[in-house]
Amino acid sequence: MVTQTERDRFHAMFKKVDTDGDGVIEQVDIDQLVQGALARTTTHLGSPEWRRVTDLGNQLWYMLQKDADTDGDSRVTAREFVAAYRRPDFRDQVAVPFELALLEMAGSDNSGNISLGEWLTWQEAKGLSQMESLEEFQQVDADGDGYLTREECAQHVKQSYAAQ
Repeated sequence: MVTQTERDRFHAMFKKVDTDGDGVIEQVDIDQLVQGALARTTTHLGSPEWRRVTDLGNQLWYMLQKDADTDGDSRVTAREFVAAYRRPDFRDQVAVPFELALLEMAGSDNSGNISLGEWLTWQEAKGLSQMESLEEFQQVDADGDGYLTREECAQHVKQSYAAQ
């Protein structure tokens, strides 16, 4: 059974992926999400990083369409989206790698770490307020060093998608 908190969390995620706000996710939404994220980075068109994120976006759409689009109309409703994201295999094999790849694009110094400034810029582009983003950064920064490592980000993403 889905709790109200879980439902609210997944619907907030759905709204971020539904880039045109029409109430369904289609391939164009995933494409816009990916290209918009890449445009906010220093990643060059056709580079290995660009290809990686684009491929992961394509995989995300393929898996959403294959596993979540229960009526076969090439559109994923909020209900279908929540059902897919609650499945551990979808979460671990598709959603988490995609989210981490996008997050890694936010790091501009190639250190593998995300600074507070990079995090705030990234989260604001995803629609979060600076206050929400700062609070989230502080929660994710487990060692309190002012930077997020890949491990800290991975743990945060997994917890975000895990059923509560």
